Amino acid sequence: MLKARAIDFEFEPNLAISEIREVEGFQVRLMRHRAPKDQVSKYATAMKHGATFPAIVVNENFEKIDGNTRLEARIKNGGDTIAAYILFGVSALDARSLSVELNQSNGLAMTDEEIRRFIDGAVRAGQEPEVKALARMTGVRDTKITRWIAEFQFAARAGKAGIGDRYVAALPGSARSTLQSTRLAAVFEAATMLAAEAKLPVAQVKRIVSQANSASSERQALAIVQAERDAHADEIRAVASGFSPREAPRSKGSAQHIGGLMRFEVDELLDVAPDKQYDTFQRMKLLRDRLDIVVARAEREWDLTPPPAPTDDETALSGAVG
Repeated sequence: MLKARAIDFEFEPNLAISEIREVEGFQVRLMRHRAPKDQVSKYATAMKHGATFPAIVVNENFEKIDGNTRLEARIKNGGDTIAAYILFGVSALDARSLSVELNQSNGLAMTDEEIRRFIDGAVRAGQEPEVKALARMTGVRDTKITRWIAEFQFAARAGKAGIGDRYVAALPGSARSTLQSTRLAAVFEAATMLAAEAKLPVAQVKRIVSQANSASSERQALAIVQAERDAHADEIRAVASGFSPREAPRSKGSAQHIGGLMRFEVDELLDVAPDKQYDTFQRMKLLRDRLDIVVARAEREWDLTPPPAPTDDETALSGAVG
């Protein structure tokens, strides 16, 4: 593995344990996960019975990179030296990357938290992650790694845009990674604030971002986000007052709104003041797009069997009641 990475190293079969240093920044394993006692005991017992373990890994300053459990097991057995690979000229990031691969292939598998900290640190250091290589090293799905990277990049982008931490904290990870794909800066800020203030479900955030990214101009994209903000005014007020957004009652909300629209004739819908025509047109297009999706899904999911025609008795009774 060291040769594959073109790392200059030498093997020392008897490195003095007293020379080995514990320095933060060269390992990705969280301190609480380093050298668990039960694992140290197992390794120590195996060593007493002649088991051979891989050498630990240190840099030229004898700062430990890999081998916490093996080292503690050797100390538990009273040893004062240990076999080690000594690496030369490796950066802290190189050391952490190697630590990840060694732990995943030879040691106790790392937690998602530890792997994510490593990836976040690499991105923070200005590195361009190679997702497939990271997936191979860590055993974590490339889709999950891609989402982690997007979430970290979202936090940095939100900070630059002046979006407060409380808004970022209000968003789940999946919403953050979705919002990171927003192309235009102004639209990113507007969509992020809307998603946080209305506590929008991720599916709605994805739809808004997709529609905004497909807009022909920044003005059109902002109009789409503004239309969504107007549509979610009740939810925004509820969240601002300390309450969870209320879901619209089933079988009432959409039917009432559609019924209201159907009361207008075409000319009435077109009767819009000139200064409102652009924004109104954008909202009409948004409504049309939603209705296209709704009609298609309703055809697939609803029971569209026509109701039975009323009998003569029912018709007569209806007329009598009228």
